[in-house]
Amino acid sequence: MNDLVLIVGGTSGIGLETVKYLSNRDYNIITCGRRKIKSEKIIYRNVDIKSDESVQSLSHDIKKEFGNINALVYSAGITSRKKSIEKFNEKIWYDIVDTNVTGLLRILKYFYPSLKKTKGKVAVVSSLAARSYSEYSGIEYTASKAALSGIIRQLAIEWCEDSVFINSVFPSMTLTPMLRNNLNEDEITKLYEKLPLKKLAEPFDTARAIEFLISKDNKYITGTGIDISGGQILNG
Repeated sequence: MNDLVLIVGGTSGIGLETVKYLSNRDYNIITCGRRKIKSEKIIYRNVDIKSDESVQSLSHDIKKEFGNINALVYSAGITSRKKSIEKFNEKIWYDIVDTNVTGLLRILKYFYPSLKKTKGKVAVVSSLAARSYSEYSGIEYTASKAALSGIIRQLAIEWCEDSVFINSVFPSMTLTPMLRNNLNEDEITKLYEKLPLKKLAEPFDTARAIEFLISKDNKYITGTGIDISGGQILNG
């Protein structure tokens, strides 16, 4: 049986592109997100990542029906527009952190026993905002993505004895539905002009990096992140 991969947030943007890419490379894919995917090759399951009970139920059902997963990709995330700190809204803060950060912890809590048995791998979709700042998203988003880095570093060490790897990818602003919903065409055009490569990342660029991190070819990389920045972050 080919590797079984769970992709959380795999119905839009980078997550959806990763679902398609891995499916075409003969991985067995289970995905969940805010809209259902109709495909004979891809298994869809509904889950509310803000609910501990819902995530626990998802874990139980997948284990019962398909067995242990070999890899996990966490691509769920929401954002907010940048605004003055004077307009800080706690409801927006808790909503973003609950989705982007606590949602990941809930998923890891219930799927880690499965990953231990398969010596599995985890890839988390972060953001270049965690490396620097966000030009258009609010502080809630940037803080949530920065929090993911701390989680990954901590768990990478804790999980070494179980041979479970966890890494992240740091895409720069990518042509996804979330980007188009938050920026107008003029703002997107101005972005092109600022970038070293004069173009935005495509979801496919990140999907390929994710595939390496969760594949059998990755035998030694854990607790790190791959920058998909098109030259915006230089750390070579």
